[in-house]
Amino acid sequence: MLEIIVLIIVVLIAIAVVGFVSHHRNQKLASEFERELEHEDAASGDFHARYDDVFKREDDAVYYDDDTVTPDTDDETEDKVTITQREVTEPEPFVEPEPEPEPEQAPVAAEIEPDWDLVIALTLMAPADRLFTGRAVKNALDNQDLHFGDMQIYHRYAVGSRKNSLFSVANILDPGTFLPAELISMKTPGVLLFAKLPGPVNGLAVLDAMLDCANQMAEQLDGVVCDETRQPLTDASLENMRSRIFELNLQLQNNARPYDDL
Repeated sequence: MLEIIVLIIVVLIAIAVVGFVSHHRNQKLASEFERELEHEDAASGDFHARYDDVFKREDDAVYYDDDTVTPDTDDETEDKVTITQREVTEPEPFVEPEPEPEPEQAPVAAEIEPDWDLVIALTLMAPADRLFTGRAVKNALDNQDLHFGDMQIYHRYAVGSRKNSLFSVANILDPGTFLPAELISMKTPGVLLFAKLPGPVNGLAVLDAMLDCANQMAEQLDGVVCDETRQPLTDASLENMRSRIFELNLQLQNNARPYDDL
């Protein structure tokens, strides 16, 4: 029992000695560390001074695209320009433009097919000693259901239509127009009644309507109904016109008739 107590005391003394030695050593290390800190503070101040100087020089430097640093100078007489290499592209291949189409030439008058096969005409001529006045002609035209329209002349239209003209009336003098602003002061030796066949109705009926209109206008204007050559209309010239219209009607019927042998 006594031996155990002695052993415990020896262990405690050893622990105390080790603790004292360790504490003394730690204090020594702490002192040395403080001295090192004081030395580092002084060195740190010098380091920061050097760092600030380097930072200032970097602010005064000029950077270029090639990552080189060149100190700025006060000489403003020369401008330093950085040349960047541009990407060179191959030129596009040359494409010859297509030739412009030539404008279509208007057909020659001889090549234009008319929309009519026959023209019949009558003239209404004034007496040899005087002329028709424009005011009198206009009154006669209005009384015959004639209307001013295309080509600046007057037309008799089919019933219920203002597009299909049965026959037309024009001034016998060139250019044949009846301009409303000139009718008051106009004077003319005659008027022309004409129709283009085939038309919206039978050609014989158109001739009868034309003849009736010419006779009524001649009575109102005290004129003379004549043929297309300005000669007084005779039974023979009128019959010739009817024969031409009859032949045209036969031709149109034959062209429209289907072939029996097909």
